[in-house]
This record gives sequence, C-alpha cells and structure tokens, in this order.
Amino acid sequence: MEAPGATWSIIEVMPHRSLQFLAAKAEAHHRSIRNAGDQQQVLEAAAECARLYGALGDQAKESDFLYDMGKSQILTGAYAVAFQTAETILDFPRMQGDLLFKVQVLILRAAALRNQSRHDEAVDTARTALAVMETIQDSHHARAEAYQGIIACLVEADKTDEAWAIHHPLSRTLEHVEDTLVAGQGFWTLGNLAFAKGHVTDGFSYHQRAADKLQQINDIHMWARFNNASADVQLQAGVANQSTDDCILRARLAYDIIGGNAVELLGLAGTRARWHVANGDLEQASSLLEKALVDADAGGAPEDASVHLLWSQVLDALGRTEAAERERDHATRIKKTVEGATYALPARLTTSSWSP
Repeated sequence: MEAPGATWSIIEVMPHRSLQFLAAKAEAHHRSIRNAGDQQQVLEAAAECARLYGALGDQAKESDFLYDMGKSQILTGAYAVAFQTAETILDFPRMQGDLLFKVQVLILRAAALRNQSRHDEAVDTARTALAVMETIQDSHHARAEAYQGIIACLVEADKTDEAWAIHHPLSRTLEHVEDTLVAGQGFWTLGNLAFAKGHVTDGFSYHQRAADKLQQINDIHMWARFNNASADVQLQAGVANQSTDDCILRARLAYDIIGGNAVELLGLAGTRARWHVANGDLEQASSLLEKALVDADAGGAPEDASVHLLWSQVLDALGRTEAAERERDHATRIKKTVEGATYALPARLTTSSWSP
C-alpha cells in the first residue's frame, strides 16, 4: 500500500515542465466537469489543480482553485471544511491587492459560517465583504454577490427587517449584472427574502425572474436546487398551492435526470412531506419520510436532524407518541454529534507548502 504523503513527495521532485503539463491537464479536466452536477468530483478535480499549482508556486491559480474547492464544499455540505478553506485563502498575499477576489472569499466564509448556524460571525463577515466592496468601483457582479451574502446571513439570523431594508440596492444592482448565473442567484435570494417577510406576491415575482435567468444557463443541478428551495420557502410562508407543487415536481424531474445525491434527495423528500402536511395528508407524509430516511441511510447520506424532527411532528399529529419521542431523541443525538464533531482540512492543506 502506498505510504501517506507518497503522492505528494513524487510531485515535489517532478521536473517543472512535467508539473506544468499535469497542472494544465488537471485544469482542463476540472473545466470539463464543473457543470456536470457531481460536486464531489468537481471538488476532487479542484483540489488536484490547487495541489499542482501550489507545487509550481503559482499562488494566483492555487488560490483560484482553493476557492472552487470551497464552493464545492458548501454544495456538498462540508461547511466546516469550507470555512477552513476560506481561512487558508485569506492568508494569501493576493488578498492585499485583489479586493474583488477578497470579497468573493469573504462571502464564501460567511456562507460556511451561516450553514453552521454561526450567525453572528456570518453577518460580521458579510458586512466586512460589503465594506470592502464599497471601496471598489464599477463591479456590479461582485456588488451583487456581496449583497446576496449579507442578505442570506441576515435572514438566517432572524434579522429579516434589516435584510429587507437593503433589498432595493441588490435589486437595482442586478439590473446591471450581465452574468446570467449571478443575476439568477440574486433574484433567487430576493425571492427567498420576500417570502420570509410575508410578501408573497414579490416572492413569486422575484423567483420567476430567477427562473427565467437560471433556465438560460442549462445547469440541471442548479435548476433542481432552485425549485426545491423555492417550494421550501413557499411552504415556510404558508403557501401550498399548485405553484408549490409544480416546483417540487420540477425538482424531482431534474434529479431523476441527473441522479441527485442522497443528501439532495432527502431534502426534496422533506419538502414534499411538508407539502403533504400542509394539505392535510399526514399518513402520506409519514410514509414518505420513513422511506426517504431508509433510502438516505442506504445511500450514505449523513443523518439530518431536521428530517427526524419533522417526522416526529407528523407522528405526534397522528397520535403515535412513542414513535414521535423516538424520532425526537434521534434528532437530539444527531445534533449533539454534529456540535461535538471536530473537522480538519485535507492533509495537504495542513502543510506549510499551502502557506504564503
């Protein structure tokens, strides 16, 4: 069996020209799969590029691919690792001069914190990103990302009034953004915010604009995530109509095409279950959640406390108190396990060669 670190040792002694060839080949591979939908493969490809460019001493490309790693880590649910990846990038000398990139990395850091429910830190980081952004002229793209970042953090920190107070600057900025993906994600964020504030008509309007943009980029994975998320925020806003059902069906169809991972399919099952609950079909919701949890376990998905908690609420409503208590206890154990877990960067990221 190959000794740990053996692959890296081989890379370190390779001729410079050979490393350049491997780096170019790895970059081409990353480019060919980055929109394929399998974020674990994209993550591994970005990590390989970062390793090779780090060995070449090309810190600009190394940090670019570390950033790509961080985005994929967010999409695969590795939030603690994504945070550490962002911290690694922020130590690069590039951060002193490339302020646009610094804004992007700070937003990545904020997203990683937000998804770990570290809301105060997430909001502070997003504010820092916005403050840096204010020193940069004529970058609608980065400004839109900064506003999206802080709004998402404020909403999840239950500061929706503060988030709504800055929704107009984001909306105005998006009118000047040429990047279809960034514009689509921006209107997606505004729709989520509108639903969270109870402005249902605005929520549907913004999400329709998001859909119009996201359909143009032909990213089925993004389309699935957007429709599931739209249905989810509609349900949270007390909306469970045909539009909500259509979003769930579109997400299901998209995942059927690309083969969503176990985590995504469990999330979609949770959304469909909430739809059933909202429409009074508790038995259907319970059966769906039971099957989804079995499938998720078989698919290797990490346990999700929120799904077990949802099932406990459904079981309570059905009068099955013992089963409900079992699921609540299970959810509590999962939360304690997650809170007590320690995370580390991949081995290569912990070595001095990754420092500036």
